[in-house]
Amino acid sequence: MNEKKRLVREYRQVLCGRKEQIFKLLCPVREKEWLSGWDYTMIYSESGFAEKGCVFETDNDFGKYQWIITKHDIDNCEIQFVKFVYDKLVVIIDLNLFDGDNCESYCDIKYTFTIIDEALVEKINRENTQEVFEKHMKLWENSINFFIENGEILK
Repeated sequence: MNEKKRLVREYRQVLCGRKEQIFKLLCPVREKEWLSGWDYTMIYSESGFAEKGCVFETDNDFGKYQWIITKHDIDNCEIQFVKFVYDKLVVIIDLNLFDGDNCESYCDIKYTFTIIDEALVEKINRENTQEVFEKHMKLWENSINFFIENGEILK
């Protein structure tokens, strides 16, 4: 088994708000309010927002990702997304929010990449170094904090 087919990246964000407030923003619909360039197509959601079993699709340079929310625990502020490109890649994204000091919250984020297509192993590993991952997570962190503080998208 090729060990490079599994890649795990983790990051802790410091967010300016209560975890219950932030948890509501971890939704494909609400993300459009605070993350510049975010777009999605809703495939299925009973409520119209994030919930267990919600399915949506995004498109980027790598291709079309299908997403499913496999965990949506409001009480513990935990959510899990699984996104995949058929025959190529599966990514499990675990987010866990918890109270920090004052009005801050922490969000522990874990991405687990499983590369299905052997031809993509080197490319996925190269494009998802810890440095690149942290840069992406910092942008996400800055964007959500800016939205909480200013009520608009960080440009």
